[in-house]
Amino acid sequence: MDFTKPWTRIKTGLATGAFGIVLMYFSIPIAPQTIVDFRGYAVLLAVHFGGIYSGFIAAVLIAAARIALFGGPNLSAFIGAANVLFIALAGGLVLRSADKRYWSRWAKMMAVLLVTTGASIFSAIGTTSLPIMPVILGTLAVGGFFIGYMVDYIVRAHQLFLLMKEASHVDFLTGLNNHRTFDRLFNELVQAADRKQEELSLLTLDIDYFKKINDTYGHPAGDAVLQQIGVLLRDSSRRMDEVCRTGGEEFAVLLPDCRREEALHYAEQIRSRVERHSFLLGDGKAIRLTISIGAATFPQVSPDLLIEEADKALYRAKHNGRNQVC
Repeated sequence: MDFTKPWTRIKTGLATGAFGIVLMYFSIPIAPQTIVDFRGYAVLLAVHFGGIYSGFIAAVLIAAARIALFGGPNLSAFIGAANVLFIALAGGLVLRSADKRYWSRWAKMMAVLLVTTGASIFSAIGTTSLPIMPVILGTLAVGGFFIGYMVDYIVRAHQLFLLMKEASHVDFLTGLNNHRTFDRLFNELVQAADRKQEELSLLTLDIDYFKKINDTYGHPAGDAVLQQIGVLLRDSSRRMDEVCRTGGEEFAVLLPDCRREEALHYAEQIRSRVERHSFLLGDGKAIRLTISIGAATFPQVSPDLLIEEADKALYRAKHNGRNQVC
């Protein structure tokens, strides 16, 4: 979820605000018209995930609910409403500070929660709050540590999930789409081309004498070549094109809404650009190399045969002397 988007921040504020209202239904009365609960946690969560704007939305909802639903307008209700608004403001300022360490920021926001809650309780019922203040603040501190730990764990787990999800469809070496993604995109684009009555071209590419590069300069040099080929293919393609690494030194480019003549033109541009490029190896050496490219276009070729026909064209380019487009 992208928390930089305004609508996402609004939804975060509304959700955490509703969560805070629910928490107030489990409040504990400590004096007439005065209650304590964990509503401040909801505001901290809103601030942590959505920033000061989400925190302010959550705080406004909770403050309004405190006044309207839990005892009506009274001094304690107004103090409680001011408390959550101040937590949102101060927590947002902590989040915007230069300190980006998670536990440092969470500890500072918890300190804000404890100080403002303690001050609010004291303002509402005076010195009669002193005997129970350590219990209340201690409970909030322990609960805050537990929530902080759970938030940290969930965020880290989500980040790991996103990395694994990306790794499942991106080639780790070149950053291009991998073979699994190529298969999915191929089916999707063929269906889209058929539905829109458009042409879809496929280029299959293979680096000439790549094994010789690995044998002569080593596999790290071969990896450097593959990475640079990936960059050249991305830079030579249109925004709508899908560039994939489908094997060791094999690549494919899917060209939506592209006639065969245009595909051959793009392929020749790629071939020429690779031929002119100096490929830098890890030891500072530079080498030149070439690629061979095969092309096929739907609907002139059926979807079931499109990959096969592009591969046949690639083999013809190899057989005819390499460094050419067929």
